[in-house]
Amino acid sequence: MKSLASRGEQIKRPLHREMRDYAAKLGFEDMIYLNIGEPDFATPQPIIEAGKKAMEEGFTHYTGERGIKPLREALAEQLKASLGLEYNPEREIIVTGGSSEALFATIMALVDQGDEAIIFSPYYPPYFSAVIAAMGRPVLIPVEKENFNPVPEETLKKITGKTKLMMVNSPCNPTGAVYGENTLKALAEIAVDHDLYVISDEVYERFVFEGEKHVSIASFPGMAERTVVVGSFSKTYAMTGWRIGYVAGPEKAVSGILKLRGAVNVCASSISQKAALAALEKGEPYVSKMIREYDRRRKLVYEALSRVKGFKVSKPKGAFYLFPNISSLERDSFKFARFLAEKAHVVTSPGVGFGEAGEGHLRISYSASIENLKEAAERIRLTVEEGWEGTVST
Repeated sequence: MKSLASRGEQIKRPLHREMRDYAAKLGFEDMIYLNIGEPDFATPQPIIEAGKKAMEEGFTHYTGERGIKPLREALAEQLKASLGLEYNPEREIIVTGGSSEALFATIMALVDQGDEAIIFSPYYPPYFSAVIAAMGRPVLIPVEKENFNPVPEETLKKITGKTKLMMVNSPCNPTGAVYGENTLKALAEIAVDHDLYVISDEVYERFVFEGEKHVSIASFPGMAERTVVVGSFSKTYAMTGWRIGYVAGPEKAVSGILKLRGAVNVCASSISQKAALAALEKGEPYVSKMIREYDRRRKLVYEALSRVKGFKVSKPKGAFYLFPNISSLERDSFKFARFLAEKAHVVTSPGVGFGEAGEGHLRISYSASIENLKEAAERIRLTVEEGWEGTVST
């Protein structure tokens, strides 16, 4: 039997998913999972009703490859209100089967063999995997250690004649960082000066706290024509299983994305598209309520983990993750995550799973109930205080 494509050997399964499998094998019934970024809220009822109505009315066939027109028009209106940018719903917006599909198709459309793609590390793992699949070269640039923002000066040093793309993710998964406006402006100037494409992953755009405001890099001068904005309904509207997202960008890039996307998916789910339209039209009261609850959870978990001996916790201003530094206890984050699963019965994500710059950290999602978050934080505190001996089962 001939070997598989070599690109597959360079792509590893995400460690946050591997941790879930590991925890399941341990078999503890009281395990608390904080490793996956999935809202614990139910999808708001008006969205569910729209999905039901679509099925009942027989709206169960293929739609146009770009998505239904009313949804694209509603997205264009939302993007104009939030970013101040105008997108033509006929030529510059595509509805996708979630943001993962959007990211993969966009990277495949933009990156050629040998092209370099700047990825700020720690990073969302599919960025790296998609660049490898496109036969490009990921160029990993560590962010600042305290606020997890990119350093424009360090970015500039990594620019070469092969640099094609820059990935921007604010609010950021896994760190919870919100990139400052000055940082984004400096990155935008680099992109313009060196004629780079930019993918702006704005999946967590509504998840901003501490008085922060979401700013899209696409809104800076010269950026609209080179930036593809990727968005999703999954986190904002608690619609992860509906698999619905979108891309918005310049016509040339979007037309290329449309062709590449067609190789993996004919169109987004017709039912989910109707539900997404209802989300934009009727979901705001539910979103506001969920965001307030996330903020309450964020404060609780930050304060609780700050009391854990050996944990150095930066207060996140966005998304729904904390990224505590545990290196004074153990540099090997995978080892320490397994320790917490075994002894505290709490599942976290090893920081190294988000790039080498994430080593010595854990990603902890607070998209769980207040009760589970309180219990998990207390278990972690007691388990660490009882003694980290650096040993786990094999």
